[in-house]
Formats: sequence, C-alpha cells, structure tokens
Amino acid sequence: MDDHRVMRQDDNGNRFLVATGLGRAEAEALAAEFEARGHKQLYWVEAVEPRAEEPAAEQVRYVVGAALVHRGRVLAARRSAPAEVAGFWEFPGGKAEPGETQEQALERELAEELGVRARALRPLPGSWTVRAGLELRIWAAELLSGEPRALEDHSELRWLGPAELGDVEWLAHDREVLPHVAALLAEG
Repeated sequence: MDDHRVMRQDDNGNRFLVATGLGRAEAEALAAEFEARGHKQLYWVEAVEPRAEEPAAEQVRYVVGAALVHRGRVLAARRSAPAEVAGFWEFPGGKAEPGETQEQALERELAEELGVRARALRPLPGSWTVRAGLELRIWAAELLSGEPRALEDHSELRWLGPAELGDVEWLAHDREVLPHVAALLAEG
C-alpha cells in the first residue's frame, strides 16, 4: 500500500517532504539511498494517516445587485455603510438567503432597501468574488410599482440616463458592469 512518505530535516530544524505515496519498503530504500550518498541531513520514513473524507465544497452564496430600469434610466444608490464603501455608488441589492433564488433575493432586497416592487429579468454578464464564498451578480430588473426611497444602507438615490453613468463614483465591481447597463438602457 502506498501510504508512506520520506521526510528530511535541515541543520536549522526545518522539515521538508521528500517523497510521498510510497510503500514502506520503497520509502525506507529511498531514505537509505540519501543517507548513503553522504547527505548530512536527517531523513526518516513516516506512515501517512488516511485522510478523513473531504468536507463538501463550500457553497457559494450570492450577492445580487439590480440594474433597476425605469423610463430609460437606471437607479444608482449611494452607500452610507459600512465605512469602507460609504460615499460610493452601487446597484442596490443584497445577499441571497439560503434556499432563495437570485431572482427572489433581488426582488426581496429591493422591497426592503427601497420600498418598491420589482421583477428580476436576467443576469448581466460577469460575476465578481466579494470574498471567499461570496459572489456578486448584477441583474437587469424592472420597476413594477412604488417610488424608490433610501430605506437601508443608502444616503441618496439617482436615476441615471446612458450619458450620466459616469457622473457618479461607482464601487469597482459595479463600474465593471456599466457597458452592459448602457446596452440595457439602449434597448429601451
């Protein structure tokens, strides 16, 4: 069984893996060969413990933002929190809850953050890693009813036309999707 490895230790006490996946006899022969060549480092053979089953891969959780379109304009929201992003503009939205689709999350978040009913239409190209296990997707969405108000995490809202998309200082991820938003607005 290939369940042994050869290790070495240098003069400073640093340990290094020399070879792994060897049978015991093969590992011992390799360690002896290095010692016979006059290497001054310490070599030894270790049994490799069988690995426990790998945990299931961490499921990616989504943050969804809305390119919320109404009358040829898109809604931009100025962040008020957290401090590291306060003052920058984004497409409003938030995290999907476990068991919730991205579309459901987007519609719920727009109701909570802006007090409006909206419909998620389709994801725009691209996705961005916010941090390990958290991925941002921007969706095209349409306003169904209500007048957007900055209820949570935003200090200001603006409707921007195609020529105004560069007028605000966007968060980096949101800025990257602007060409797709401009195309969405051109569809009219």
